Amino acid sequence: MTSPAEVQAATLNKFLDAWRTQDVGTTIELWSEEFKQRLLPYSLGAAVRSRAEAAGIYPILTSSLTNWKLEIKEAVHDAVRGTAAVYATSTADTPLPDEKWATDYALFISFTEDGTQINKLDEMVDSAFYRSFFPKFQQYLAETRGAPAH
Repeated sequence: MTSPAEVQAATLNKFLDAWRTQDVGTTIELWSEEFKQRLLPYSLGAAVRSRAEAAGIYPILTSSLTNWKLEIKEAVHDAVRGTAAVYATSTADTPLPDEKWATDYALFISFTEDGTQINKLDEMVDSAFYRSFFPKFQQYLAETRGAPAH
């Protein structure tokens, strides 16, 4: 019989592999129906996103980043609490002239009770990078797709 810790660890590894390879479908499949995503720090003023909202934005962002490289620096899994913390860095090319993607993340993940899905993802982002890049990216999306990503 598989233990709850093993189920959570498998879900975490599947999520990290999907993130590393930009497998949008697998990533979204791992989000529970009650999934919530929050960008941190709070000073960014970002609203909590539902599963539907995050699933609408994530593919747009991911498809805009090429030559993606993600390095997981640290992952800590607390099976008793049903949580994990991950520190990672990533680089990529973007569709914006003279704009490279180069940022750090700290993810705080909460698993569903059965451990097979993620029900909460708090994402601490590099606020200086976020404040610089995302207004330009939103403008690019408005010009090329007619709808901004928030």
